[in-house]
Amino acid sequence: MWIARAKPLLQLQTIRRRCSKSPCYVFSFLTYSDVPHKKSPLQETRMRDRFNLYAKGGDGGNGSTSFRRSRHDRRGKPDGGNGGRGGDVILECSTAVWDFSGLQNHVNAGRGGHGTSKNKIGTRGEDKILQVPIGTVIHLKKGEIPSMVEHCSSADLDPWELPGSLSTDQSEVDQLPSSKNTSMAEKVKSTHVAGHLSSCTEITVDQSIGMNQATRPQSEPTEEIRYNVAELTEEGQRMIVAYGGEGGLGNVCYPNVSMKPKMTKSEVPRVNSIEDEASNDDRSSLRTGLLGSEAVLVLELKSIADVGLVGMPNAGKSTLLGAISRAKPAVGHYAFTTLRPNLGNLNFDDLSITVADIPGLIKGAHQNRGLGHAFLRHIERTKVLAYVVDLAAALDGRKGIPPWEQLKDLVLELEHHQEGLSNRPSLVVANKIDETGAEDVFQELEKRVEGIPIYRVCAVLEEGISEVKAGLKMLVNGDENSSSLNIENIRC
Repeated sequence: MWIARAKPLLQLQTIRRRCSKSPCYVFSFLTYSDVPHKKSPLQETRMRDRFNLYAKGGDGGNGSTSFRRSRHDRRGKPDGGNGGRGGDVILECSTAVWDFSGLQNHVNAGRGGHGTSKNKIGTRGEDKILQVPIGTVIHLKKGEIPSMVEHCSSADLDPWELPGSLSTDQSEVDQLPSSKNTSMAEKVKSTHVAGHLSSCTEITVDQSIGMNQATRPQSEPTEEIRYNVAELTEEGQRMIVAYGGEGGLGNVCYPNVSMKPKMTKSEVPRVNSIEDEASNDDRSSLRTGLLGSEAVLVLELKSIADVGLVGMPNAGKSTLLGAISRAKPAVGHYAFTTLRPNLGNLNFDDLSITVADIPGLIKGAHQNRGLGHAFLRHIERTKVLAYVVDLAAALDGRKGIPPWEQLKDLVLELEHHQEGLSNRPSLVVANKIDETGAEDVFQELEKRVEGIPIYRVCAVLEEGISEVKAGLKMLVNGDENSSSLNIENIRC
């Protein structure tokens, strides 16, 4: 114990000896700090606005083969329950996510539970719910067309439709009349051939629900992509993209079948044993649950905004977005600072406007120069376009482009991406008016561009921001005097 307490004193003595011999050892102690060094900021990650998804619904559970025997009925009566239905893969529209970075490429829903004795139905497979941002567009490569989920309360659903619940109520399926059961078994056979199964209390054929993937030929040719199959534009919307397989049937749906007594050696087998084996094969196939459907999707994000900011790199779009809203996008003194679209809200007393800042475009972006023009899909839904130009791009011998040529290149790139994309109410924001000589360039810009309002702005000093806000509000409300920017209105 005394030796353990004396160890720190011995360490201090060794430190003193080393300090007396080498002063560098003392300097290393003085410069030590527990505060971690500040790391350089990493480059901003790109937005994942396009995603390939493989979804598979859960397989259905198998039906149970069980007999309930008593003192008065030694052969027993069938009481095996049906298998549970497999879970679905559902896309849910949510404001909590803004891209597809949190998704996985392969998603499988939960399998349905197997049926058990005492007429117990298997549990419903757990649904796989994926949250996607607002404005998600679905393109289908393979599988069934997605269907919208209606909002309904859990009280309206059957007990076996609730994921993870187990039905123990035997009052409805305890003992059914033999005439109904025989007709029911015939219906079950017909639906099993079609590739669909449901519970024995209600058996229907629905072509919109997932098909049995095992019945499809393996040599099926690859299907072409079906574009714009569905889209999610409101919060809370749900879309089923892969359906779960129906559960197999238990022997409770065949009440005429009873447990056969054991045969002795002296007994002769029946003549119709071949027919019995065939019927047993049919029943075993009906007891097996169906496979869940598969789907290969391409998810594409198109942001829903009222105003889209379009401009060349380093024109001041992000600075303008931060000036007119509370957004804080990354700002830098170099080109292509914005690598992903940024959104901001412009709030008024009676109106709220969503503004989208798109990464910079350059001439030839449709030929995949710069960042390309793939981000222009985010302004396909916008009502108003705001062209942001740099007045000081060609001043003082800089190798820049005059603002009127910037507008011409921007309009051409919009038309290359989608014909008629520039034919919507627009305005021009002439940024960096505080630079020396920018006033003369602004006057020349007004002469060369006609038929569209032009606002002089200094986004850094927030000069002219109130006028831009008023102009955006007027265009979003649908002003009759609004006009679009065309190539004919620009004189270069």
